[in-house]
Amino acid sequence: MLSRRFIFRFFFFGLVLVCGLALFAQSADPAQNADAVVTADVLTQTLYARTAAEKKYCENVIAARDAQILPDRIFYSAYRYAMKKDKGRRFTYFQTVLTKFCKEAGVTLPTETTTKTSYNPFSFFLSPFK
Repeated sequence: MLSRRFIFRFFFFGLVLVCGLALFAQSADPAQNADAVVTADVLTQTLYARTAAEKKYCENVIAARDAQILPDRIFYSAYRYAMKKDKGRRFTYFQTVLTKFCKEAGVTLPTETTTKTSYNPFSFFLSPFK
């Protein structure tokens, strides 16, 4: 037969386990869920879009998703991938992956795309004496 001590410990451990799981479930933030509804403002803020062209691109992508031109699975796959990257490069990764996925699926994206311009420190060699 089971002793009272064993039964007490078993129920006490079960109670502590259930309370711990309940606290863990409450601490999960639903805003971090990638499948939550993503608006243009949320996309702009989470991808750290800085320029007006990048913000316009985010608005166009959301408009294409809302118009059912861009499938949700492609959008959220690219969004989840970009969110795993460091803050400064999220927009670049999102744009690159979204373009790749859309090309594979045959979906046309909004026409306004941003191009990353970089400064060439040796550009003065190309055209001296301007």
